[in-house]
Amino acid sequence: MDIGFGTGTLTTKLYEQGCSIYGQDFSSRMIELSSEKMPNAHLYQGDFSKELVEPLQNFCYDYIVATYSLHHLTDDQKKDFFLELRNHLKENGKIIIGNVAFETRKDLEHCKLKAGDIWDNDEIYFVVEELRKDFPDLSFTQMSDCAGVLILD
Repeated sequence: MDIGFGTGTLTTKLYEQGCSIYGQDFSSRMIELSSEKMPNAHLYQGDFSKELVEPLQNFCYDYIVATYSLHHLTDDQKKDFFLELRNHLKENGKIIIGNVAFETRKDLEHCKLKAGDIWDNDEIYFVVEELRKDFPDLSFTQMSDCAGVLILD
């Protein structure tokens, strides 16, 4: 399942490899564009900050992915959403998140200072050390100065 799949860039690659694709996005236009690339995918419109749409709540998934979408959630919403998503994982399933993310709050503040006026104050980026208070098994790989991949079993 892909949360906030947008134009389907990531999930199309998985779809082409034979994966069954489920997803939720806020935009009907993104669903239209993604459906053209993945006609047999199960794509639904809805605001994931409120909840998963009902059809997606009825399944468990091997993987739940989200790339550059969850930064719209507050830290408390992220925690609640992760707990909800965990309930929809199959045994040995994983949640994989690619986003603007930092190991520490200090790292985030350093990047924010460096970015200056181009920093987006409307987005709430991931601070892994803070998330580990609730998810101690969370793993993190920093991919660049300002982005990383979080994995939660």
